[in-house]
Amino acid sequence: MADFDFEQFKKDMLDGVSSAADSIASAAKGAGDEVVRYKQFNETGRDLFLSAAVTSHGGNLSVSDGTTIWITKTGSMLGHLTPNDILPLAWAPSERDRDASIELPVHRAIYQALGREALAQGLPFGSKAIVHAHTPHTIFRSLIEDAIVPLDAEGILALGAAVSVLTPSQVIASQEAAELLAQSITEGTRIAILRGHGPFAVADTLAGAYRLISCLEQSAFLLNLFEQTGRKPG
Repeated sequence: MADFDFEQFKKDMLDGVSSAADSIASAAKGAGDEVVRYKQFNETGRDLFLSAAVTSHGGNLSVSDGTTIWITKTGSMLGHLTPNDILPLAWAPSERDRDASIELPVHRAIYQALGREALAQGLPFGSKAIVHAHTPHTIFRSLIEDAIVPLDAEGILALGAAVSVLTPSQVIASQEAAELLAQSITEGTRIAILRGHGPFAVADTLAGAYRLISCLEQSAFLLNLFEQTGRKPG
């Protein structure tokens, strides 16, 4: 009978414990990431609803790491999001897409365009987020102008000289809208408006994208206010 190899047994035990610890740590990190992600979705969705940037079931949110897209479910209420309202989807279209927001093709087209842009520049994709809102002053402005030109200092600082209004033949969930927005956003801007439908904003975080939406709505409100009072800026 061969002698029992205590040293090998100890090594196997330690390797097993180490492997189990790594698995537990990985699972804990994944769970922690999900909690943080849900918190960000929940807070941004609530802010959008409370600021009247969306109606009860309007708007949509997403984030991506360049491999997965997490997006709000179709019919979800941004002001009352639950963890089940946030769907993890593949970078490419799949069967699970049917449960996601109908604006998923637009979100995916923007992320893929940003991915190609990062690859061409030799940069990592990192993390990106998209907020689509139905902000009333911005939408009103988009019906009468081809661009929103901020007059206020914060608007100019956050948005630049102007925010384009895009006019696809179908503004909701169309391939044309997806292509126009992806092109606009990769040409230097990080926010653009679909005429009569509202803005799409891109940033590294949902909070950052919401800031762009908020600043644009404030700028549109001030422009509308000047028109209502009949006064000219300056």
